[in-house]
Order: sequence, then structure tokens, then C-alpha cells
Amino acid sequence: MSHPASQRIEAALAGARCALLLGELPQMHTQLVHALDALAEVTREGLVPVQERPPVDWDEATAIRLVWRVLARLKLEQCRVFPYAGTLLGLERNGRLLPNDKDIDLAVWLEDFSLAGRVLQQMGLQRATEVPPFDNMTTWVDPASGLSVELFGLLRDPVRERVQGGVWLYGRPPGWQRVLHLPWFELVERASPAGPTWWPAEPPALLEAFYGDWRTPRPEWDSQVSNRSLQEINLSWHCWSLKSLSERWLTGDLASTLRLLEQIAMRCGDTPQLRQWREALMPR
Repeated sequence: MSHPASQRIEAALAGARCALLLGELPQMHTQLVHALDALAEVTREGLVPVQERPPVDWDEATAIRLVWRVLARLKLEQCRVFPYAGTLLGLERNGRLLPNDKDIDLAVWLEDFSLAGRVLQQMGLQRATEVPPFDNMTTWVDPASGLSVELFGLLRDPVRERVQGGVWLYGRPPGWQRVLHLPWFELVERASPAGPTWWPAEPPALLEAFYGDWRTPRPEWDSQVSNRSLQEINLSWHCWSLKSLSERWLTGDLASTLRLLEQIAMRCGDTPQLRQWREALMPR
């Protein structure tokens, strides 16, 4: 893409990435708005902004072997880790991982979060460093395959019979936290090709909390925008939604970007800013 706004787009996206790595969400939000304003400017002039990205190296057969190996080893170590989010969705709905996924989603009770990290390190996985400073979520990379494992710590509240998930920045204001309220669930043992693993006792209830009608595939559904278990629409939600929107816009698929914008508007209500971006995305 060659346009006077190109450098503004790249600079704003770089600023947003830096702010996210520091956990500075107000700066991240400001930079993403700048990037989207510049993307709208380019699009209104009839150009299609596209950012070239290396293809995601997703080997499903290798990924599922890694899932079973990790889950079985953690079960053996008395660490209650289980499939979560998109990984659980694929395995429950299709009996396989979601096609063209980009990482493996696992969760663990928060009291076992540190133990899980130690076991993953013993297994040879390496903790990623260029990631946001969340206190209940870490990214681990398998050096043999390059696959990433996202590990989420979940807090159980037995009094309210509720489980709290999301990603949290300790010591930051409530509006900076992405908090998910999930139904209470227990874990049960389930067999796998690598040995016994932990599994949510009632996967449909957990998946419905995330996705609603989880049995119907919706390829353009965005978990950062439309997760049904999200507690509130706050600064954190706006940051992740605008991040998803800018990434979708830079694929060059303007129709899909417009549909994602409508997901955002349905969740937070229409705003003058969203209307300006929508106008740029509308077919001419």
C-alpha cells in the first residue's frame, strides 16, 4: 500500500503494540484509534489497505499430539489443566482442533498456575517474552514445532458457585481488566492417546457461556468482541475490539471488516467514531 497515511498507520500500530506490552491500555486505545482513522482515510480514497503477514504455520496433527502430551503430563503431576476456549470448542464440536487455529488454549485453576508453568518448563517449553504483562495468563512455545500454548488461570468462587476468567493486570484500575464470569464446573478424568487428562465435567455449559450456540460454526465470530461471558464493556474490551478491527481491516477484506464493526456496535452501541469507520467501509 502506497499512501501518505501508510506511515501513520504503521506508527500507530507499533505504538499500540508497545503500549500493550507495557500494559498501558489508555495509550493502546489512543494509538488504535489513530490507526483506524488513517485506515478509514485510505479506504475512503478507494484504496484497499493490506498488510503482508507471514502465513501462520499450523500443523494440526502436531498440535493435537502436543495437546495430549501436555494434558497427560500435567495430570500425572497432579496439576489441574484442561482444554479451554477454542481448543475445547474444536474438540467437543468436531472431535478435532479448529482448522487454521493459531495456538492452543488451556486453562488451570489459579492455585495451580505456578505449578503448571514449572511443569511446562520441565517439558522443554519456553515462556514467551514479547507478550502483555498479564498476571493470570502466560504464553508457552514448543521449540520443536513452534506451536504456542496459551495458559489461562481461572479463579473459583465456591460461595457464589462461579468461576472467573479473562486476563487481568494486577494493581491496575477495574476498567483495565477483562473479566469473564463462567458457570461453576468441576473436572473429570478423560482418556486420551497419551494417557488420562483433566476435562470439564459439563463442556456444553462452559461453551454456551462463551459462544451461545456453540454447535453452529461461525467463522467470523470474534471472541475478543462478542464473548457472552464478558462481565462489562470497559477500556480493556474497547482495546481488544479495536485491535481485532484493525487486524481484520489490514487483511484487505473490507466486507468482513464491516461485519466485525457491526459486532462491535451491537455490543457497545453505535458511536460517531464507529459511524465514520462504517462509512469508509461501505461499498461504493
